[in-house]
Amino acid sequence: MIWDFQDTLSRRLLLWSTLSVAAGVILMLTGGEFWRGFGLQALVWGLIDGAIAGLGRRSAARRRIRGPHTADALTREAANMRRILWINTGLDVLYVTGGLLLAYTSAARNPFAAGNGWGIVLQGGFLFFFDLFHALAVPRKETDLSSIDAFSGPEHAPFRLSPPPGPSGSESPGSGDPGPAALLVHGFGGTPAEMRALAEALHREGWTAEALLLPGFGADIATLPVRQFTDWLDAVATAAQRLRDAGHRPLLLVGYSMGATLVLALAPTVRPDGLILLAPFWWEEKPWSPIVEFFVRPFLPVGFRPLRRADFRDPRLRQAIAQWMPGLNLDDPANQAALRDFRLPVGPMDQVRRLSRRMWEALPRVRAPILVVQGARDIVVRVPQTQKLLRRLRSEVRYVEVDAEHDLTRPESPAWPPMAAAVVAFARDLLKRNSEKPHYGYLI
Repeated sequence: MIWDFQDTLSRRLLLWSTLSVAAGVILMLTGGEFWRGFGLQALVWGLIDGAIAGLGRRSAARRRIRGPHTADALTREAANMRRILWINTGLDVLYVTGGLLLAYTSAARNPFAAGNGWGIVLQGGFLFFFDLFHALAVPRKETDLSSIDAFSGPEHAPFRLSPPPGPSGSESPGSGDPGPAALLVHGFGGTPAEMRALAEALHREGWTAEALLLPGFGADIATLPVRQFTDWLDAVATAAQRLRDAGHRPLLLVGYSMGATLVLALAPTVRPDGLILLAPFWWEEKPWSPIVEFFVRPFLPVGFRPLRRADFRDPRLRQAIAQWMPGLNLDDPANQAALRDFRLPVGPMDQVRRLSRRMWEALPRVRAPILVVQGARDIVVRVPQTQKLLRRLRSEVRYVEVDAEHDLTRPESPAWPPMAAAVVAFARDLLKRNSEKPHYGYLI
């Protein structure tokens, strides 16, 4: 989280620098001698602070990707940042002292110089409290779920279900045709376990069904804060290309929640023969969202602790956690302590937003036939949001709405029978189309 902290610190300094520059320009254009001197300092300090903030955000983004990522190295980085902030706090005292001397020694004979002095006092005073606050707030330890043995089970590992050769399977003896394949992509925070039942349904229809584990999830969740959305895209594209290279036709991409966003973003380049989108999650942004983010984001915390006050005796909470971490012993005090201490950093949410932008740009270029299954009572992905997504698509879309919430892929969900039936029917239709016109949807 140290890189998220540096990014947030830089955002806050950038907001102050923007306001400072704006105020400085106004004062220099409209004020008298004193206020022009005051405005000059606001402008100069604002420009310097803005440059520092820009470099800080750039450094945080680069080091989040390149590392270091080990706990010891991150602890050293945090200590170094804390030391720099304490040094800056001491320098701020000198700035304020110098500004006061200039203001009081020149106030009577030179209003412009006095304005400069008080401008230095204001800028130095702000930076004093800014650096002091952040020196005390530098995180002393990183978010860690490694102590929770939640994703070590085989059900969370990637898997492939290959139909047996012969008349009942997808490959005829001696034909050399590996048959159809479906690549299933789980959602944010999920693992291949949530795609298992659907993969088995397709497997019974003669499909090779493969489910991958996205980087930063499952047993790899400790690395989530440093993952980029491009890591997820690369993982899906590589898996799809591997199936293509093996000769599987048709190729079907199945995505659940954020997994649907991934397969849509990749569809123009991967060129699957069909897409299945289950509760397709995407981060809808308004034209004014960047402006609101600029002014609001600096005031948000670096990370959230959603389970800090959790009552692990609550049956509803236990059920919700069991969906995310099946098999986790919630009666173990060590597991409870780790869950309470877990901070969800803001950084991964930024990656989901960037992925959503990539997907939105790709939608008009998607040409494969699509099945969309949407829960009518879904509060994570609402019906109007999905309908807005569909209006941007130019390919053939089959829309199925079921009486369900977001948990479409769970066999115990009431939505499972109609959802699975829609998926199987779409897969059968795709096989029929592929036999009549190979590579349907991408003929040139």
